[in-house]
Amino acid sequence: MPTMKVKDLEMYYEIHGEKNEVPLVLIMGLSGDVTGWMFQIPEFSKKYRVIAFDNRDAGRTSKTDTSYSIDTMAEDTYNLLKQLGVKKAHIFGASMGGCIAQSFALKHPEMLRSLILASTIPRAPKGVNFLNIWPEMIKLLPQELFLKQNLLWALTKESLENDALVQMGIQMMKNNPFAQPPEAFIRQCQASLKFDALERLKEIKAPTLVVVGDRDILTPVWEAKEIASRIPKAELKVIQGCAHGMTLEKSPELNKAVLEFLEKH
Repeated sequence: MPTMKVKDLEMYYEIHGEKNEVPLVLIMGLSGDVTGWMFQIPEFSKKYRVIAFDNRDAGRTSKTDTSYSIDTMAEDTYNLLKQLGVKKAHIFGASMGGCIAQSFALKHPEMLRSLILASTIPRAPKGVNFLNIWPEMIKLLPQELFLKQNLLWALTKESLENDALVQMGIQMMKNNPFAQPPEAFIRQCQASLKFDALERLKEIKAPTLVVVGDRDILTPVWEAKEIASRIPKAELKVIQGCAHGMTLEKSPELNKAVLEFLEKH
């Protein structure tokens, strides 16, 4: 799959279901790359022209040595879509990707068919939180131990007791040939810490679906309810028995909720 020069970046992107007319753009979360959509792309591309890409400082997209913001990554998304000739699309962001999607929706409402926000927050947490602890932990912990503690936040107790699932998750991250360097992870955390769209969510007019796992402790249900209450006519879907990593843990339920929503818009 190709890369494209987008301003200061070489952005890696994939297009699936090219024969389909309506674009569906997937924006991944903190440290993730397009492989994080492995259980979504095959289903979504049956009907939609799926565009997935690696954010700056992740996967096969350029790494940078300067600080940036969520708004910067929203502009990366916009500039990539503009160069691909996309005029209007469904935008689906997960976790940090949901923050990017909110910024995109506020900056470029003319490009939205609809908005899907999964496992995300309307503004960065304050005080002691995972976004300011993880940058310190990644400097101190061996790689596999850091990856294991990430799974503690991402999966439910039942999933953590599934050795096959846990090992699959660890091996996927360990063996990723385009794994994110620690310094790039830290920059993404710092960008996320500056995010705050809460007071502007009322400006989003596109049809919106907010999805969250009922056991998500990173981006909990009350945060999703806050987002849905502030975006006019937003729909809220709570997936049962699901933590933060719903693209992996509850992919059939997530895919069904998203496709049913898209069918209406």
